[in-house]
Amino acid sequence: MFAAKASKAGAVTAKPKEAREQQSDRIDSRLEHAQSTLPLGRGRKAFSSFPGGSDSEAAWTPIRADTLSDDGSSRRIPKFSDNGPIDEDCVYSKNDRTLVAYFGPLPREVDEALSKTDFYTQPMEAKIDFDAGFGIAVSQTKCYIWGVQKDVTYRSPPMCITLPMPPNSNTSVEASVLLPVVTITKSDDQYAGILACSPDGTCWYWSNIDLSLSNVNQHVDTKINLVQDDCVTHVESAGPMGYYFGTKYACVYQVSIRKRFGSIMLSSTRLHGKSAGTIASIYSIIGISQGPDTSQKIRSMTSGPKIQDQHGRWDLYTLTQRNLYRWYLYRSGECTLEAEVPLKEKVTERILKDYSGTLPLGSDPEVRLLDIEYIRNGKLLLLVTFFDTAEKYVSTPLSCAIFTLSPQFGPNIDIESVKYIQRTIEEDLRPQASPKLVVPKGGPGVFIVMPKAVIITSTLPKTDFEDLVPLKNDKFIGFGTEEWKQRGLEMEDSSELPIICKASGRLGINIQVHGDSSSSLGSYDSRTTQEQLTAQLQAKLEQAVFFGGKKNNPISFDLAHYDGGDLNEASLNVSKEILNSHATLLNSGKDLTARLSERYLRIRNIIESIQAAEMASRLSIDTRFQLCWGAEKLAAANTLWSQYQLKLAGKDKQKTSRTNLKQVVDDAAAQSLQKLGAHTTEDSISFFMKYHVDHLAELLSNLENASRKLKLVSDGQKAELTRDINKITVLSLRSAWNYRKQNVANYALQGSSSFEPWTATKGIIEALTAQFMGTLSICNKNLNSEASAMDVDGPSYLNSELHDQLCDLADVTLQAHSERLQYLEGLPLSSVNNIAIAAAVNDYDNAKSELLTPLVELKKTLPAVQLAQRYKDFTTLVKLCIGQEKQIANYISKYQREFADALFQWYYDNGQISTLLDVGEKNSDLFTVYLDNRDYGEISWIHDIKIKRYVEASQCVQDGAVLEMDINRRRTMFSLSKLLFLAGVSQHEQQEEQGVVTAENMMKYASRNNEELEMATVQVLVAEEWEHKVGALASVEDKAHAVVESFGSPVLAEQTMLRKAILKAVQSLLNHQAISSEDLLDVLMVQQKFEVENFDVVDVALNICLHSADIPQNRRPYVLQDIWRRIFIAGSDRESIYWKLGELSDVETRERLMASWMGRAYSIIYRAEGLKDDLLLNHPQDAKCTMPAESFKERFSGVFIRDQTTNGGSTNAELEKNYKAMMQDYELENEELEKRIREGQLVEKWNLVQQIVKEEAAGSGASQDVEMQDVEML
Repeated sequence: MFAAKASKAGAVTAKPKEAREQQSDRIDSRLEHAQSTLPLGRGRKAFSSFPGGSDSEAAWTPIRADTLSDDGSSRRIPKFSDNGPIDEDCVYSKNDRTLVAYFGPLPREVDEALSKTDFYTQPMEAKIDFDAGFGIAVSQTKCYIWGVQKDVTYRSPPMCITLPMPPNSNTSVEASVLLPVVTITKSDDQYAGILACSPDGTCWYWSNIDLSLSNVNQHVDTKINLVQDDCVTHVESAGPMGYYFGTKYACVYQVSIRKRFGSIMLSSTRLHGKSAGTIASIYSIIGISQGPDTSQKIRSMTSGPKIQDQHGRWDLYTLTQRNLYRWYLYRSGECTLEAEVPLKEKVTERILKDYSGTLPLGSDPEVRLLDIEYIRNGKLLLLVTFFDTAEKYVSTPLSCAIFTLSPQFGPNIDIESVKYIQRTIEEDLRPQASPKLVVPKGGPGVFIVMPKAVIITSTLPKTDFEDLVPLKNDKFIGFGTEEWKQRGLEMEDSSELPIICKASGRLGINIQVHGDSSSSLGSYDSRTTQEQLTAQLQAKLEQAVFFGGKKNNPISFDLAHYDGGDLNEASLNVSKEILNSHATLLNSGKDLTARLSERYLRIRNIIESIQAAEMASRLSIDTRFQLCWGAEKLAAANTLWSQYQLKLAGKDKQKTSRTNLKQVVDDAAAQSLQKLGAHTTEDSISFFMKYHVDHLAELLSNLENASRKLKLVSDGQKAELTRDINKITVLSLRSAWNYRKQNVANYALQGSSSFEPWTATKGIIEALTAQFMGTLSICNKNLNSEASAMDVDGPSYLNSELHDQLCDLADVTLQAHSERLQYLEGLPLSSVNNIAIAAAVNDYDNAKSELLTPLVELKKTLPAVQLAQRYKDFTTLVKLCIGQEKQIANYISKYQREFADALFQWYYDNGQISTLLDVGEKNSDLFTVYLDNRDYGEISWIHDIKIKRYVEASQCVQDGAVLEMDINRRRTMFSLSKLLFLAGVSQHEQQEEQGVVTAENMMKYASRNNEELEMATVQVLVAEEWEHKVGALASVEDKAHAVVESFGSPVLAEQTMLRKAILKAVQSLLNHQAISSEDLLDVLMVQQKFEVENFDVVDVALNICLHSADIPQNRRPYVLQDIWRRIFIAGSDRESIYWKLGELSDVETRERLMASWMGRAYSIIYRAEGLKDDLLLNHPQDAKCTMPAESFKERFSGVFIRDQTTNGGSTNAELEKNYKAMMQDYELENEELEKRIREGQLVEKWNLVQQIVKEEAAGSGASQDVEMQDVEML
């Protein structure tokens, strides 16, 4: 057997020199049994015997339909010949060119025989002859015959008769699996006969066959004299020239049927000019057999009238493994061998030329001549297989080609053209499994019939038409023929091939080669190869959708064969065509309800067909969502239409409500069509539902708008219309969501799509929200109005129904919000998407409150609670259960943190802090997480103390203290932070042992807390000292001026900008407001006091410089310069500054130097523990201010910008002027420093200070050592 891998009708054959760059289409043989190693089977004229499996399937008999509905569309109605349309139930496969239909079962006797037959050793074959009106099935011992009619579908299995077959005495292994060759004969009196010949040459002939079983044993016989080891394998009916049998070794015998004296005579004669040559013919004449030429095994036989021959001769062709032989047949019974053509050589030469790109010179493509067929104009079609690559493996598929041969007058036969088939085939060496070439009526259709598939193409030279009809669980065991060679009929636009299946009975394949509905086959196709493959895949998917699920359909729609196309594009195209009624295979009936139902069924089949082919993994997540959405839209459309029709079919007293509803729905559909640019003369809603369901979201959005614009007479009519629109909208959307929910696994909808869901568009959400608000308005109005306003079905019932619908509207609206948020969260991260997500979250949260709160007010508490739980509206749940401790406990147990956070937030927002702390203590873990994720330091430290997280409480208080501007509260908070830290030290020591915290982190935290506390304390002490000194003054401003006047800086009076900055810092401290570390250092150093309330100023200043968190790291070196520069230029008494070394005694010099500020400073630093180099400057010259201009701007930007705001704004030029002025102020300090270095021997005095401090430190150390030794001696 050969099997093919499928592509689609209309595929363009690849040019050979392109070496089939696209992936070849191989006919699959996965469902076949293990292959045998027997030789290839004989040719077509043995009735196309095909092996099949032992599987059996009951035949199914549909009833023929008289007519098909037509809505005037351009779709072609499936027909065979001119006998009317085919019942859609009988159609097994259909596309724009090819139709496969069912024509009835086989006889029961044939079914039974086929079910018991082992096709490996005892195959069967079948044939239909419409001219004789019979079908036959042949086994090795029997021939089953039944009546057939063209284009008639049988309701039940037909009757048949059984004939015995001639016995076979050839016991060789090869001949034992051969079948008798059988043909149906036609005589002059129009009676049909049966001519059968067994492999050993025994011929039986029944002259008159009818179904009465009266002449079963009335046959005549003869015996063909075969050469040794030869056997009969083929038969050819050469029209008026008689019947010719071919043998395995290419011997040809004419079997003559003659009437003599009222009796029928049967005789056989071997044709002269056998392939072995003239000597073989002479031996045959004298009755002597010569050994066969085993290299010339026959492949096929065909015949036809010789074109433009006045003698009425026929050509008889015999195809062998290598050559083609042509005989002239005469009406007298004579014959002449006209030509012996080395056909294999010619074919090989042509293939090597065409495939020069993939077959190097000298390659052997291993050409095999398989079958030959006579076609119109006296030409021949030759079927061959070959390898199109130089490298061959066991799995390498065979390429296939059809050659058109043009016989010439004389011995030559030329190759006129060649058509390379797109599909590759795999060879099966089981008996009788060779592909058969069938050309009904000589063209234009060409069928390559294989056991599991039929490849279809055309005889037209400039066509690229190609299609495939594969089987999934059946076998082709034969086909039908119809005489055409003697009738001179014109070539038709279509071709039909009756074909017989082992289990499925009789099928028919019809192809349209020409016609208005098809594009010209000779036209240029501008699509790329990928686009063509996708089109093929789309067509096959469409067939699978419409026919794959049909009961007993033997046709395979395995999409895996079309893996070269884009499955995403193909499936979406099919979905869209079904969605909008553009699919050519849709039923053309005019009942819109039925059409919607069919479209819904078909669109659901898309994913099922893809899953059946195990190709779902090739679909992208976006495609899977879009396929599901397409099915959802049709599910919603079915619901919308059915509800709409149900309302229109209501009782007579509801006529007004029906009229209003119809007008609203038509207006909404018209608005949607207008937006789409579509125009129609029929009613808008019907047209929309037929061709624009893809835009169903637009229609649903417009329903609310259309109902709002409709002017109604009474409130009752408005309420009724609102009720109807609500019901249609809610049920439609729920149908869509229910379909999605039920088919999540089928579509593998894990994740999210990058496309916006149609049920979650802004238009849908806005329309649903407006519909809810409109319904709510009616409900609220009815609460304050008399019941008589509702005059349909009873006012209380309608009002209650509207209340219920409010719950439904809230449900679908929140569902849409939830779906939209999920879609946005699945998009790639970007600033635009983040903004959209934030907006969606806000809208969703607002919608929960807006939609659920009114339900509670309308006493729909239970639905409100259910919706709040479903959509996790914990704010509403909190409001509903405040004061109900048991319910709160239940919700916390169920929802944990989600509900607890909402509960805690409600208490906080409503100022119930004590309740919050009490509830938080009961749910300590959840409250801890809640506080850890929020900046609620004012309460979180209290909770931390309650749960004994002292260090965390300390951290919280410290973080709050940093932000506190009141210096007294700031110091208190830092003190509390320190106490809490000390309380938690033991706890953290235990955690340190467990590896939870490290000693290093603890030390860093403790150090920072001490530094902040010290800085806060210094600010408080400084402010208190000033207040004590100048407290009698009235205003803070006067106090500040008085304090600054007391500062001892020798240059401050000249530093205008710096003096302003210090003045503001002093005012802040006097107002008990904290200042920055750098401002504090300026104040301390410019004040030039050694101590503040027992705090050494230098020690404090250096500590702040080194550790304060609000001093940027890049400015710390310049801050250190400021400290030392102001130490070096301290004092304003010239005598105490510019005295000379040597003028005083050593003791006085020592005392004066150590009493100076730089002496005190160096002494403190030298005696301090830890790093000293970070706090020292090796030379007074290093204390000069070298801060860059940009750093100056960063340092004083806050000061100048505050001034700018206070003074009503300043220009950038003024700011720049202020910066320059501040830099000049600092330059004054540099000049003062240079002067003291130059005139006051500052460098020498500094060096002497260092020496004195070091000597005193050494003496103190030695003294301590002596004391220790004295103690030890005691």
